[in-house]
Amino acid sequence: MLPPARKLTPASPTFLAALLILGGSLANAGEAPDNVAAEIAYATQSCKDLEGAPNADAVLSFDDVNGDGGEDWIADYAKLDCEGGINPMCGADGCDLQIFLWNGATAWPLAFEETVKSYRFVRRGGKPALQVVMAGSACDRPSSETCRLTYTLDQDAIERAR
Repeated sequence: MLPPARKLTPASPTFLAALLILGGSLANAGEAPDNVAAEIAYATQSCKDLEGAPNADAVLSFDDVNGDGGEDWIADYAKLDCEGGINPMCGADGCDLQIFLWNGATAWPLAFEETVKSYRFVRRGGKPALQVVMAGSACDRPSSETCRLTYTLDQDAIERAR
């Protein structure tokens, strides 16, 4: 006779071992690293300093943007709501965009910080890339015009494509 089957519950040692083997984490997935959280705190404080009531709930997202298997953090300050004030992270040329790439261990260094009008993640030649629309000044044009640039997304760097 076979022993009774054991249930895999979140509290069982077998479940926890399976979770770790499959690459899961006991940490709260989606909790921003300290350096990322500090950038968001700076933005919300800047909003308060301009007499606004900040809501940064939509600013942060995470995804594996460079294809290395780790979560990378994207801070899109166009999504910072500064009710009653002015979004300090936006201006006539667009809004700040920050991307923090996972270093393969326990850190997410800032790899990209630019003022953009819009952006999207794409594949270029089969590799991850970032396309941005910026003020014309980024391409030696008048700021009133726009400039489209592409950046390559490597494991530890984001660089302008040639």
